[in-house]
Amino acid sequence: MAIRTKNLNLIPILQALLRESSVAKAADHVGLSQPAMSGALARLRLLLDDPILVRVGRNMRLTPRAERMRRNLDDICAQIELLFQADSFDPATSNCSFVIAAPDYLSYQISQKLLPHLAESAPGVRVIFCEVPMDLNRDADDGTVDLAVCADLGFWPEMKREFLFSDRIIAAVSKSHPLAGSQSVTTEELFSYPSISYFYDTKHLLLRQPELAPTGLASLDRPTSIITDSQFGSVLAALQLPNVARCNASLAQRLLQHLPLSLIEISDESTEMTTSMLWSEITDKSLEHIWLRSVVRYCLDC
Repeated sequence: MAIRTKNLNLIPILQALLRESSVAKAADHVGLSQPAMSGALARLRLLLDDPILVRVGRNMRLTPRAERMRRNLDDICAQIELLFQADSFDPATSNCSFVIAAPDYLSYQISQKLLPHLAESAPGVRVIFCEVPMDLNRDADDGTVDLAVCADLGFWPEMKREFLFSDRIIAAVSKSHPLAGSQSVTTEELFSYPSISYFYDTKHLLLRQPELAPTGLASLDRPTSIITDSQFGSVLAALQLPNVARCNASLAQRLLQHLPLSLIEISDESTEMTTSMLWSEITDKSLEHIWLRSVVRYCLDC
């Protein structure tokens, strides 16, 4: 018979009867009157087709079937109770793996603080970075991606999100470039030099219509001869004269410490963009995902 046809309220009563081998003591244990417990025992006998408790002299004895059930029922009830206990997650002892979809410049920024943080606080946790897919909402729902950290360009309105910081697009050129040292540059001046376009998911861009997913920022959407999903690659290409790169200011400022670059503001268009975390409604309340989001905030000083 299917479990839905059973009265599951009888389980704790059966457990008490098997533990106490006494109707009176079992009644006290579960807070029933003795007549109510006797009625429950009668229903259990009918349900199981077994007397369960049999009077022998002045005592009650469990039947052989009841003895076998007693050995299993405590474990079964303990497992059921675990289902209703509050969830727990301890990063110090966890060996979870998390997949974060992020463009290379953000995975670089996160990793700078993430490596020592994991080594100290969560040595068994593993983080895998991947590119941001245009089908992010589907990948997040099926668990392929746990969290995305990227520019929030309105591609996935149904996903949960949290603002992290504002960024902007700037131009990066070699210090030997004719534009080097300029405070600002117009879009037309910028595009008079060879440049590389950046886009999240180049596979999506090549296989589908590019106009389905514009960023809304002219300095990123303008067609060029080369399109890449690596901002690092485009910035490195700008070291070669007379190329220019358009990149996020948050990345450019960090690379300025290591590369001979000159950074220039774009003066004649809006270059502001919002960086957010995005995740599935399915994992919104999961403790391990709440922890993961807190780690990303810490790594990005948000």
